[in-house]
Amino acid sequence: MRRLEGLWLAVGLLVAACALTEPMPPAGTVPVQLEVANKSPREVSLSVTIEGRPLPGSAQPPALAAGATADVIFYVPIATGWALSVNSEEFLPDLRGRTGEIVDIGIEVDPQGSVSWWCSGRC
Repeated sequence: MRRLEGLWLAVGLLVAACALTEPMPPAGTVPVQLEVANKSPREVSLSVTIEGRPLPGSAQPPALAAGATADVIFYVPIATGWALSVNSEEFLPDLRGRTGEIVDIGIEVDPQGSVSWWCSGRC
């Protein structure tokens, strides 16, 4: 009986450790990785919105420091009706159903804080 208790304790600790390292993506979503360049002097917040409301945990990382560029994973719903959001400004780049790492589309925040997306390939 002690072995069984020890096994459950070990499993519980392993699950807890995994929860600390990587947040779980929202249910019913698929990952889309885009480069985000923040050329503004302020940190920007990132998320996916559904009908204007942010989906918790939908961007990893959820913020990007001033002057930083990073690959951001957006967890987008499988269903339609979502948009990407930077500082609560929504926009919808044409992903044409693609998921995973997308290297030919990115997001840029200019020095004045305006958000745009760019494309260098299949758009």
